[in-house]
Amino acid sequence: MMARENDSYSKSTGPQKEVVLGQLSFGKLVFLCIIALALGVVGPLSIFAPLPLAVAFLLYGLKRTFLVSGLLAGITYGVSMSAPGYEMLSHYAFMMVGSVIFAVAISSIIMRGENPVKGLISRGILIFGVLVALVGLTALVSPEPLTVQVEKLVVTGFEQIKNQPNYLEIMKAGGEPARDLEAFLSKPKELVNAVFESVFAVTFVGVFFVLWLTLFMLLRNGMIWREMHDYRFGLKDLVRFKAPDFLMYFVILGFALFIGGEYLGGKSLEVVGANILWSLGVFYFFQGMGIYLDLLKFLKITGLLRSILTVMTIFLAFRFVAIVGLFDLWADFRKYFKRKEN
Repeated sequence: MMARENDSYSKSTGPQKEVVLGQLSFGKLVFLCIIALALGVVGPLSIFAPLPLAVAFLLYGLKRTFLVSGLLAGITYGVSMSAPGYEMLSHYAFMMVGSVIFAVAISSIIMRGENPVKGLISRGILIFGVLVALVGLTALVSPEPLTVQVEKLVVTGFEQIKNQPNYLEIMKAGGEPARDLEAFLSKPKELVNAVFESVFAVTFVGVFFVLWLTLFMLLRNGMIWREMHDYRFGLKDLVRFKAPDFLMYFVILGFALFIGGEYLGGKSLEVVGANILWSLGVFYFFQGMGIYLDLLKFLKITGLLRSILTVMTIFLAFRFVAIVGLFDLWADFRKYFKRKEN
């Protein structure tokens, strides 16, 4: 049954595929789903949670992976509702659902044999559009504004922090850390305003970045699933991403609003400009990462060192990478990576 389901997406046949199918035990599927759930629990690592699920979708098919991941999410949510002190588990259940959505979006690109760049953009726009529609619908049916609801949640969260032993120890110790923490927790409304000012760009960038990172890792480890799916594209097709030239007009508009918003119409235009720049910056980041990877190849940096440098650059130098991608429109950095032959 599983082989038939995967065959609907793949042209790969032969002895090697049969060997792969023989190694796909149910326990490994459960293990992949548990890894995804565990990654969702560990804050910064949650962005990697869709990856094991995407691998599971490609190896085990849609039905089985949906079944196991859904059961895990349901069990986690059920425990959070029934056992006192485990309320936080409900957040992890929702994280699992979100990871499944991202994993399906990425794995379907490979299942359907789509170009990775086109698939990335279309699914990013779709997921972001659905999120915007859900927020808009919530705002329409809600009895009070979203800002008020979020402020109440923030105030409740701050009160919980103040009851934690760590907070009491910091306050007892005094000094600059205590004063900074107390000042931060005393202004929940300012935090809510800052969140709402940047929520558009953060959500947009977050959606596309998680999709890109998952697809990047999936293509980089194609040997795991390529016997199951005859996918003609590779990592090179993704990292050669090039932002359309017309986006530059929106970048200029964003800079104009961000720099001159205070003189044109107040802080609101400045916020709009910042959101435009951050949102478009993710596409130039994709372009800049392609240039950076070509640079590593030109310098003949491979293996573990290449992987470490890539990860460090993604998380520590993303702004610089985006700037490189932006200026590549004029500089064409790749032309400097061509070796001259005698």
